[in-house]
Amino acid sequence: MASKNSVGSAFQAIASSLCELGITTEAKKNDDDASQKESRSNNHVQEFFRNVWQTQPAIFRSCQDACANKDCPLFKAVHMEWDDVAQMLHHCRESPSHAPLFFQNGNPITDPETTYANNPHAAYLDGCSIIVNHADFHHPIIANLCNSLQETFPHVYANTYLSPPDSHAVNAHADDRDVLVVQLLGSKTWKVYRKVPIKYPFENEQVGKNGLGVDPSVFAGGLCFDDEEITLSAGDVLYMPRGFVHEASTHTQTATTTTTNGAIEPSFHITLALATHDWCIASILPDTIRNTLIDNPEFRKALPIGPCSEYGGAQCEVNNFLKQQLESAMSLIQTNVTSGLLHEQMTKNYSMHNSRAGELRRIITNRKRPIEDQAEDNCVGYYAACRLTLNSVVRASSVEERNRVVLEEGRLRGLTVREETMQSLMTIVALMKEKSSLEIRVEDLRSIAPTECLCAQINSFVTSRYYLLRGAVWSWAHWQL
Repeated sequence: MASKNSVGSAFQAIASSLCELGITTEAKKNDDDASQKESRSNNHVQEFFRNVWQTQPAIFRSCQDACANKDCPLFKAVHMEWDDVAQMLHHCRESPSHAPLFFQNGNPITDPETTYANNPHAAYLDGCSIIVNHADFHHPIIANLCNSLQETFPHVYANTYLSPPDSHAVNAHADDRDVLVVQLLGSKTWKVYRKVPIKYPFENEQVGKNGLGVDPSVFAGGLCFDDEEITLSAGDVLYMPRGFVHEASTHTQTATTTTTNGAIEPSFHITLALATHDWCIASILPDTIRNTLIDNPEFRKALPIGPCSEYGGAQCEVNNFLKQQLESAMSLIQTNVTSGLLHEQMTKNYSMHNSRAGELRRIITNRKRPIEDQAEDNCVGYYAACRLTLNSVVRASSVEERNRVVLEEGRLRGLTVREETMQSLMTIVALMKEKSSLEIRVEDLRSIAPTECLCAQINSFVTSRYYLLRGAVWSWAHWQL
């Protein structure tokens, strides 16, 4: 546990980075420009909590450059690779309580079992965005990032979003929590709307979710950041207080990143959730009052309020009883519910969350990657898919190898892919079948795709994992050292 006055290295780096405020007047802007050097060199964390926290969105650019060293959890997160993303997707399939969610251009896939056999690799290749809730339980780098941020905030958890080019995961909405959006791979365009429809919303007040619409006046009210869309690139962090309506996409060309060979990269970012709706007095006070009252047996009795007079007696008698109960309860509350007790309740609540999360994060942090095993029986199927990396070498699988993988009834070995990806993948598959002796690194699969339809690195990876898992087309040969 960090000392009371310490700030985690991850947030220290974020707050120290170049900041763009989402809402500011011209006078405030001039004042900020004049004092920016002083504030940044003095106490930038304090500046964040004074001028930004719960008040306005802000972007912190290239935060990896502000990390004290390469051991900073934020530095390691920003340097995650597609290999890490695919590893996380594979691991989250093992957790029924945190199975990945699939969205296609704002619409959830309501039956992922029937459509994709709950396989995130298959869903992604068909154009779905993949959301992994509590990703801090599925990758050690994300787990360590959350632990570091908990040296600054009471509790932090992570959700990740993998979006293919020309797509968006969810429609415009507001959240009941503050968030830090950390762009890791590729880039993404955001619209953050200036007008807040419900200030500091709770779970049932999140517009754009669960049938609660976004009022048109929000969209008519303009955008934050000088009424412009913003683009996050790797290392950029967007802070957004709860209640601000926002939407993100990879639709525009400015929100895509191309690789050295011309392939368009998808976007991958972490949304670090700060559950501020749980940290306010409207949430803490009821819990504290309840815990105070239940210690007195008199306040455990049922109230004499019912459908007939025999149940509770005459109305005047009921009112007198309620008045006496209320006066006694208020006296007890005023005597016992103190600021110290509220502080204790708050600390107890987030410490409990941190303890539970810490246990699961330790499991993933201590988990070792499957060791190399080139036994013939392990060249296809689940264990082959588990140990696949971008440096793995694959080859065409034999009929015997494909038959080792027993599929559930009704399952097919093939998959559905987006039209713009289909040509390159079919070319690769055909060539692998034709040249059965060909062995090639997963990283290099793109090099044998048609030049006019090169697939991104993550496409090669998730395709290989899917086919190895299903025992289709190719098998794992060995690692390239």
